[in-house]
Amino acid sequence: MTRFVKPLALLAALGLPALAAAQAMTLVERARGTPVGLAVTPEGAASAEEPSGLAVNPAAPGFVGGFALQYFHEQGSARGYLGDGFYTTLPLGPFAPSLSMEWVRPGDGGGSRYRKTGLGLAFSPTPLFSFGLAWNHFSSPDPARDALRSLDVGLTVRPARWLSLGASALDLQARESGRPLPVRYDLGAATRLWNDTLTLSGDLLASDLGRDAFHVTHGALGVRADFPRGYGLQAQVLLPLRDAPGVEGAVVAQLAVTASTAHLGLSSSVSGATEEAGRGWTVGARVSAERYRGLSTVQHSVPVVSLSQALAQPRSLILPLARRDPYGQLLARLDAVRDDETPGLLVRIDDVPLGAARVEELRHKLEQVRARKPVVAYVTGGGNRGYWLATAASAIWAPPSAPLQVNGLASNHPFLRDALARLGVAFDVVAMGRYKNAPDALTRSDMSDAQREVTGSLLDDLHRRQLEAVAAARGLPEARVKELVDVGFFTSERAVQEKLLDEVVWPDELEARLGKVVGGEVRLSEREDRSPPRQAQRWGPRPAVAVIRLEGTIVSGRSRSDPFGVESVAGAETVTRQLRAAAEDGSVKAIVLRVDSPGGDALASDLIWREVVAARRKGKPVVASMGDSAASGGYLAAVGAGEILAEPSTYTGSIGVFVLKPDLSGLLGKLGVKDVVLKRGENADIESPLKTWTPGERRLVEEQISAFYETFLARVVEGRKLSRDEVHAVAQGRVWSGAQALSHKLVDRLGTLDDAIALAKQRAGYRADEDLEVRRVEPELGLAERLSSAVVRAEEPPALLRLAASVPELRAAALLSEMGPMLALPLDWLDGVPPRP
Repeated sequence: MTRFVKPLALLAALGLPALAAAQAMTLVERARGTPVGLAVTPEGAASAEEPSGLAVNPAAPGFVGGFALQYFHEQGSARGYLGDGFYTTLPLGPFAPSLSMEWVRPGDGGGSRYRKTGLGLAFSPTPLFSFGLAWNHFSSPDPARDALRSLDVGLTVRPARWLSLGASALDLQARESGRPLPVRYDLGAATRLWNDTLTLSGDLLASDLGRDAFHVTHGALGVRADFPRGYGLQAQVLLPLRDAPGVEGAVVAQLAVTASTAHLGLSSSVSGATEEAGRGWTVGARVSAERYRGLSTVQHSVPVVSLSQALAQPRSLILPLARRDPYGQLLARLDAVRDDETPGLLVRIDDVPLGAARVEELRHKLEQVRARKPVVAYVTGGGNRGYWLATAASAIWAPPSAPLQVNGLASNHPFLRDALARLGVAFDVVAMGRYKNAPDALTRSDMSDAQREVTGSLLDDLHRRQLEAVAAARGLPEARVKELVDVGFFTSERAVQEKLLDEVVWPDELEARLGKVVGGEVRLSEREDRSPPRQAQRWGPRPAVAVIRLEGTIVSGRSRSDPFGVESVAGAETVTRQLRAAAEDGSVKAIVLRVDSPGGDALASDLIWREVVAARRKGKPVVASMGDSAASGGYLAAVGAGEILAEPSTYTGSIGVFVLKPDLSGLLGKLGVKDVVLKRGENADIESPLKTWTPGERRLVEEQISAFYETFLARVVEGRKLSRDEVHAVAQGRVWSGAQALSHKLVDRLGTLDDAIALAKQRAGYRADEDLEVRRVEPELGLAERLSSAVVRAEEPPALLRLAASVPELRAAALLSEMGPMLALPLDWLDGVPPRP
């Protein structure tokens, strides 16, 4: 516990941001005998943005983005003044209701004690604007003061990052002993500079003198500086603008030294003026749901990231939900760890539910963290992909009982035609392209030469890069790594001997061993602070890059989970609506389309392509970023973007289309079922699953498939600026790795999602390192879905669903039922693209 003593003592002596000092005009009004609340904030009308700012400008709580509670104790030399108060705000959408309660004991000659209760409501539909009202009620043994009521009104507008304008009118309709109290006016402007760390404010203060006049009385100048590690300094000076005796002519100054952690604050301030206005001091505290820039409390805490937990999708037991983005949250968490003051990172690798491309992307992110602090991978599973990921760490550890599996790559392909034939089930198929082998599992008895060529090429490409990466990371010759992979299975102790692991460490030894790595006593922490950063720290409109996910098999309708609740289903209705909204949103300066899809319904894919092109025509740069797979319909959607980035292992291309229809007539015959068809129209039953296609019907289908294939080629020709022959040569349904696709001009460059976001900023006219909001767009949930997700959630679907989902053919049949007749899906789709060796 001794390591916490100094920080706590320092906080007690100083305090924490945006809490503090006395508001100068309050001291003057108090000395004149006006019943006012505590003097707790030096903020002007334009810079106030805390719950306590309610006393300065009722619009101030509208900039509070989460629950916040403040407490202050004030003591003044004038008349022995004492005061206590608390202030709280709980935002509810665009509304911010607030409550303040202040207990004031004026001291000798200052009148009776009283309690001032303020009820405020601010309306802030955007961070650029807030309007607020506050009703004040006084309670006191003094009958005149006990009957006192007043109304405050305020407005703040923040049109730019560097500018805030505010105005307030306080004590409207206030009367004491039958006489009206002066209405106080505050007109303020403020500017925020130097990466939002320096705030300068100026205010003109006026009064109606209790008789409907407007009399400018004072000017106020303020400054607030936020220093590294959460320390800050606030000051305000009140200057009289007219010759006035006594209190009205007083020059009043306040000074506060502050400090802050993410969610906790303390404050200490002093004020000084003439004898009439008095001197005093204030201490206070803050707790907030928002995350402030503040003093780090994690210097001795090593965060633990468990991949299986981080990537798990919460699921409802009531309704299928549109899937969220745990992978994106994991990347954001690693960014936070990279930039914070934690001394290291521990990554538990027990399972890696990712394809090769996202493993590459995650390796790159871990390398970024490793460049700043030690990263230890603790491997208890994950196979080849888990070990490949672990090699990005500074060190690789494993428990004694965990075998290490690094046995290379394999891709299994069951062929079901003969088995289905025994049941009397067959499939009609028309596919465009030599390599369009997605339906082969249902229509062939063995692998075609084309499929063997493509699969072998993909395995060779990935295997070579994995060997190179492991050899470089472990300092071993590539030939030796290949020999070890051919063995494949090792005990932890043997893996250490072969230099595949660095140490064998029991789980209860991790903290002590990590302490030696980082050079001090540490504790492991699996807690993650997901609270939003304080929105009021940055003023004005914030330009954004919208990241829109096209994740999972593409179908019509809304995005959702597949029927088994295992994989995402990308609904064209949802994705096109998101693209359209981003294109029309003035704050969105560029769009990143994150594609992780094997394709699916051809029409749905084409609709998404159309919306991508439409966004570009409206002047929004669109960059496509490819994850594990951007194949067939997924690639069709991406090719509408201005530029395409892929990982080296991204499954890319498969430019082609097919139609697949079951023929169950043989099965029905074996069951003794007779099918009688009455139709009007020669081809009315062309989609019937109870018959095979006639030659005429097949010709019609072939015409449709050929036409869409030519359309697909035309989309690629337009987007990639290639000739039709160039595209056709690399199309025909063939799947390429991202590295191969780059050489064939199907993508512009290799890179991560971060690289795509940086490129989108540049195409929008911003520097890559400029502070733009990265807005990760999520599917909207309907009311029933929101209720379902809020009431009952589970980490895993029921056991029967998990068992059914483990059969690729069942999952394929379920997804096919949600698609149209014309499909844009790639090689190996039935096995679950992207192939996960």
